[in-house]
This record gives sequence, structure tokens and C-alpha cells, in this order.
Amino acid sequence: MDCRHVEFSSVKSAERINRALRVFPRGLLMRVLAFSLHLLGASRKAVAALVDMPDESVKTAVGLAMRDGFPALRDRRRSQEGPAVVQASSPIPLRFTARREGEMCVVELGRSGSSLSIPVAFRIQARTVLLSLLNAGLLSAQEAASALGIHASHCRELARKLASHDVLESLVDKRQGQKQDYLVSPEQKAEIVLQLAARAITGQSISSDVLAEAVHENTQVGVSARTIRWHIQKLGLTKIKKTLPQRVEALKKTS
Repeated sequence: MDCRHVEFSSVKSAERINRALRVFPRGLLMRVLAFSLHLLGASRKAVAALVDMPDESVKTAVGLAMRDGFPALRDRRRSQEGPAVVQASSPIPLRFTARREGEMCVVELGRSGSSLSIPVAFRIQARTVLLSLLNAGLLSAQEAASALGIHASHCRELARKLASHDVLESLVDKRQGQKQDYLVSPEQKAEIVLQLAARAITGQSISSDVLAEAVHENTQVGVSARTIRWHIQKLGLTKIKKTLPQRVEALKKTS
């Protein structure tokens, strides 16, 4: 390695060595520098002068390092004192992240670099995984809510339910929709169809308000205009006003 073109700063060198001495013992640091200078091609006398060590000490340090590796640069006279006590650093808490990418919920699994992708369409699976991570403290409510496409308050509520109930009770939507037709009897349904057909053929109004009044008059039972609109849409009769008169005329001609 040719370092002749490298510019060395004595000022920066002094600053860096002083910072390093806060971590390394001076003797160990000088032996590391001596070994490095030896590898860079400096003569043993020049190395000894730079690191302020006897020529023979440099020779010994280099020889030990070449034979036993980096641990040999330590002062073996201090080995009787036992190994240095290493302060255990506080473990970095495991932290996951979650985000929405197109049609996928993506969970980054902490420091491992791995990720878990769940289709947004798999709503129960995605909620189970992300809300479980939220309850474990591995995700924030805002991250989980953003990935799931729901409000943070709703996300916290679902997480609370999941913490005390199984998935079926807490996350599966048990709403089954309306099972009856707004309590409208067959007689009233027939009257709705009859009034709609008769008024369509004669060109009269078939608005839901008019039909509601006619049904009430003929059955003596009140049915709201909204309910009548619902039944008309359910039966597919929304366009009957235009098609029914034409169909009746066509049948008259064929008969």
C-alpha cells in the first residue's frame, strides 16, 4: 500500500489519538499504531520513533501480532488481573413498522430485515396480525391504523376487544343484514306492483309518494315512500314506466 500521495494532518492526528485514548489504554493503542505502520511499510526504527517505543518492543509486538493475531497486542502482563468487565449496554427494544403498499399490508420485522406481506382483501388476517403486534407494544396505533385503512380510535377499540376475546368474537362482522322486507305483507307488495303497473300504462305519476298514498288508501296500512322505493329497486321495476306501455301495445297488436 503506497501512502506517499496521502496527506496526513498532525493536528487531526493529535485530536483523534486523544479521543481514542479515552477508550484504549495508551500502550495498546501505540502497539496497534506500530503494527499498522509496519504493515504500511515503515522501517522499525521509524515506527519506534513515531509511537515512542523501544525498537525491540516494536519488533516483539509485530512478531506476536503476526503469530497470534490482534489479541497478542494486549499487554499480557495484565492478564493476571482477569478479563475486563464489560458494561452491558441496554438492549435495543424490538420494534416493528407497518405500512400500506397498494393492495398489501407490509410489516417490517424489526432489525432482521425481513417483512411480512398480507393482502388487504384478507381483512381478518391483516387485522389479527397487526392488532396483535399493537397489543404487544411492537406497533403504534397510528401505524396499525394507517396500514389497515381505519381510524386510530377504531384501531384501539378493536385491539382492546382482541386482547380480551378470540378473533371470532372481536373481529368477525356478525351483522347479517335485514332478513325481512321491512314488515310489508304480501297484500301490500301486490298493491305496490298493481299501482305501479296501472299508473305506468296510463301515463300517470309513479313517484314513491304517490304510490305510498295509493297503497294506504287501498290496504288501510301505511307504507313509507322509502320502503316502496326499496321494494321497487329490489324487484327491478325502476324502468317499468317506459317499457310497460310499449309492451302492452305490442301485445294488443299481436292479439
